[in-house]
Amino acid sequence: MTLLRWLQRWWWARQRATDLRILWPICKEQAGNLDLAHHAFMQHAIMDPCWVREYEDRLWQEVRKLR
Repeated sequence: MTLLRWLQRWWWARQRATDLRILWPICKEQAGNLDLAHHAFMQHAIMDPCWVREYEDRLWQEVRKLR
């Protein structure tokens, strides 16, 4: 793995961690129920390369695991 690829993966992991620490709790609070929170978070994740490129075709399954 090249240094540039390593840095990109590291940065994307940090972005995902930030989303989970900040955005996910807000989605849960504002949505009112877990199903709507998952959909709201997915609206963000589906547009963000740090999520899409890491999880590809299993992104929805990963979002649904959030509690």
